[in-house]
Amino acid sequence: MKTSYKTILWTKEDSVGVLRFNRPERLNALNLEMHQELADLLSHLRKDPELRSVIVTGEGEAFCAGGDLHRFRDEARRHRERGGARELFSNNLSRAFLSMEIPLIAAINGTAVGGGFTLALTCDLRIASEGARFGAVFARVGLAPEYGSSFLLPRIVGLTRAAELILTARIFDAQEALGMGLLSEVVPADRLMERARELAHRIASLPPLAVRMAKRAIRHGLECTLSQALDYEELAETHCFSSHDHQEAVEAFLEHRDPRFQGF
Repeated sequence: MKTSYKTILWTKEDSVGVLRFNRPERLNALNLEMHQELADLLSHLRKDPELRSVIVTGEGEAFCAGGDLHRFRDEARRHRERGGARELFSNNLSRAFLSMEIPLIAAINGTAVGGGFTLALTCDLRIASEGARFGAVFARVGLAPEYGSSFLLPRIVGLTRAAELILTARIFDAQEALGMGLLSEVVPADRLMERARELAHRIASLPPLAVRMAKRAIRHGLECTLSQALDYEELAETHCFSSHDHQEAVEAFLEHRDPRFQGF
């Protein structure tokens, strides 16, 4: 893993990490370099045994304003020069977020539209500041839903509401996002990171294996039948029952002491 990046910032506080999109002059819009740096960072975070939760947020006034329109314009020009042909669009960035076993908390500090909106959907928890704004605005720039938003958004807010948001491409505020179940909390801007850290440390205090298995079970449940969910839960629960951390959690509770989890 690089020690420093140009378009993102990474810090780690004990077992909690903070990932910041860092192109504030472009409202943290996604460009090719940010894609590459995010992929590099996430690939290394998966190997960190001490990391228990990650907060995802943005520098400056925005969370992430989606794809960089300057990049879109340059790519369109290059494709025309090549006769209109282009390589297949890749959803690998959303796959990288979705494949993280460590819980991700989106602390949405401002504008989250387009690809930035969808990256927030790939996180496990979403809280936002009172001034945050959202939009599935793909149609505004002549695009269809991307990064898994066609799958995730209907499952979070329902099919009819998802269709309305995507087909109108309108901007909506944090209170409306809270009301439709897109967010779990809305807090004042000066409390956003404090609250995100409270949630992150709460998660980090729990048995890591149980947390990872719980996240796996929830994600698996999005794509399976009830029977398949029950089967998966049986396997996950058997694994957890066999763990050192389960035994430690029970003994610590019965002995009225703080547990000492080891992640296995």
